[in-house]
Amino acid sequence: MDVIDILSRVLYLVEVRKLSLDVSFRKTCKGRLCARKLEDRERIYEKAREFIENVIKLRCVYGDLSRKALARVFVEKGVGNRDTMDPWCRYSVPRWFYEELSGLLGSEVWALLGSLGRRVWWLRLNTIKAPEERIVRMLEDEAIIERDRDLWYLFRVTESKKPIRLLRAVKQGLAIPQDKASCLVVEALRPQAGDSILDMTAAPGIKTSLIVMLTEGRVRLVASDISRRRIVMMKNLLRDLGAMGHVDIILTDSAHIDYKQRFDKVLLDAPCSSSGSISKEPAVRLHLLRKSRVEYYVNIQRSLLSRAIELGSEVIYATCSLLPEEGEEVVRIFLDRIELRDPGIRASRGYGVYDIAPLVARTFPHIHDAQGFFISRVIAD
Repeated sequence: MDVIDILSRVLYLVEVRKLSLDVSFRKTCKGRLCARKLEDRERIYEKAREFIENVIKLRCVYGDLSRKALARVFVEKGVGNRDTMDPWCRYSVPRWFYEELSGLLGSEVWALLGSLGRRVWWLRLNTIKAPEERIVRMLEDEAIIERDRDLWYLFRVTESKKPIRLLRAVKQGLAIPQDKASCLVVEALRPQAGDSILDMTAAPGIKTSLIVMLTEGRVRLVASDISRRRIVMMKNLLRDLGAMGHVDIILTDSAHIDYKQRFDKVLLDAPCSSSGSISKEPAVRLHLLRKSRVEYYVNIQRSLLSRAIELGSEVIYATCSLLPEEGEEVVRIFLDRIELRDPGIRASRGYGVYDIAPLVARTFPHIHDAQGFFISRVIAD
């Protein structure tokens, strides 16, 4: 299979099947269809990533070509450019997405959108399995890392001799790829020994494992998710990370979870459009071409938050989204039932056009070198 065929097949799976880049690439290159050597496969993967990142821009330049023709001009001519190119084309994002963020951020939107093509790698130490010093030494043998100024257990990878997933510490579950914004969601929860905590829509369990680590397992922790496949993934992950024995896992629709006891705290990192994760997952650029995707998730988020308020005295509601429809506008609906309090993390405030902006937090790729997250602390009546 040549590169053009690979790229066009990956694009088909991203656009039609709505799969992620990684899943699309694995399905396309199952076995050794793409390359026999790891370095060749990595090179083709990076080419596919660049292609998916620039599909919208390519169509602005070359018109509405077939997927294979689009892959061919990308390979033979590159991305291309035009002096008069519209800004959403230049940044390769949907037009409505650019216009909405531009209305919220003004000229700052250019810095934000320009940062979406830059992947920042964070690694979280897993002190459940090994002491901090040992993990750091292992990482420093294979990569150049910088400790984060806010979170003692988080390191930024500035240079690596090999793909992050192949670092020894990562393969052994001693270091976990986890974005800083994701860690800040758990920090806003402030888990303490003795807390009873519900982690709704928890799979695949990265945040769940961080709760266990920060409390040294001295917590009553229940994790729920609607997907049987993702539950299996979570069980395997928590087992690999040494956290499985501290978590009760429930397969259920978290919006209708049948649990009589009230929890001290509820973590709800709700399913969303993932618009804040474009730097990690370029396929989101194409998934967002239909704004109805956002509307679909908003309905789910409202149902989940409504149930979370019933189950917990304090709820951390978060979404990996740059869009206020999935953040400020969701929590505002519940203001007659809740009180908002500062999440207490080092981050930006919400969008200034909303009166609740000073009481909620946002992370931005161009400011925090992290994914775009909305984070709020909700106190239930």
